[in-house]
Amino acid sequence: MQTVADGHEIASHAYSHKRLNKLTKTEVIEEFERFETITQPLAPKPSFFRPPDGAYNDDIVALARERGYTTVLWSIDAGDWRRPPVQQVVQAVVDNVKPGGIILMHDGQYPLPTAQAAAIIIDKLQSQGYQLVTMSELMQYYEESQ
Repeated sequence: MQTVADGHEIASHAYSHKRLNKLTKTEVIEEFERFETITQPLAPKPSFFRPPDGAYNDDIVALARERGYTTVLWSIDAGDWRRPPVQQVVQAVVDNVKPGGIILMHDGQYPLPTAQAAAIIIDKLQSQGYQLVTMSELMQYYEESQ
C-alpha cells in the first residue's frame, strides 16, 4: 500500500462509522472483524484505534485492547468535517496546537477542505518548530519520557 510505503501509519476506525457505544458487544466485535478482513491484505495490522465520533465506553476500550489496539482520541478537532473555508480549518489547528497534540482531520468522498488545509497546516507547524510524527512515534516518546 502506497500510504504505508510513504511512511504513514494506518489505524482502525472500525468498519462502518457507527457509534460503537450504541451497539451490542457482538456488533462491536463484528465492526472490528470486518475492518480487519479488509485491511489485512493491504497493510500491517494497526496498533491504534479511534472510535467513530469519539463515542466509546470502557467495554469498547477493553474489546479494542483484546484485539491488540490502543484506543486514542484527539486534542484538536480541525472541524474540517463541517466543510468550513480552508483558512478556518487552518486557524482551528494553528491557534490550538501544543506539543504532543493529536489533530483530528478527515478524508472522504464529499468535498472537504482537508487536503488544502493540511498542506498549509504542515508548513505553518514546521515553521514553528513542530515535528510531525506517527502515533507510534508519539507514544514511544511519551513512554520514554515517563
